[in-house]
Amino acid sequence: MAAIGSFLATLWWPFIFLVMAGYLVIVWLITRPFSRLRPYTGQILVLMGIFGVGLMFFLMTFSFRAPSPILGAITTAATIPRVWFYALVPVTVIALIPIIRGKDDTDPKWGNVRLVAIVLTALIVSVGLFGVLGYYVSSALFMITVMWLLGSRSKVELTVVPAGWIIFSYFIFARLLNVRLPIGSVFSAIFG
Repeated sequence: MAAIGSFLATLWWPFIFLVMAGYLVIVWLITRPFSRLRPYTGQILVLMGIFGVGLMFFLMTFSFRAPSPILGAITTAATIPRVWFYALVPVTVIALIPIIRGKDDTDPKWGNVRLVAIVLTALIVSVGLFGVLGYYVSSALFMITVMWLLGSRSKVELTVVPAGWIIFSYFIFARLLNVRLPIGSVFSAIFG
């Protein structure tokens, strides 16, 4: 497992996107012969895509450093991705059961492709800003942008949700797991 994790961790990210695209094509080819599943193709691809990304990150965790004791428990940077993956497996199965049984709502004919493109662009910009604004500010701005695009106009929601995420991220990653999230060049210049 460590060799697989190390291999995945060293791959060039555009190649990872190609591998994920190939994986989704294989999932699509497997589901196409089943006419009962065709109306659910989008949902199946989204579920299996999320599962595939989770599996990839789970495998990458085997290349992480050795555990260190924190708060009397053995935790590493691998702890949270592994817990999320272990939770993702039953959630994926539970979501697939009504689809396979034909009891779930079918895919809509077309969604708002423009909105998807805007959110994807916002995500790419947010990740690109990690080095400048840092993880906390960049992710908060991303959340506010996406919430606004999805119709949230409540000042309370637009403030509390990103603030809650920042606090949660800080305590889980910085305090519990000792994972240093990028603070960005702007804040490192200000605070040293």
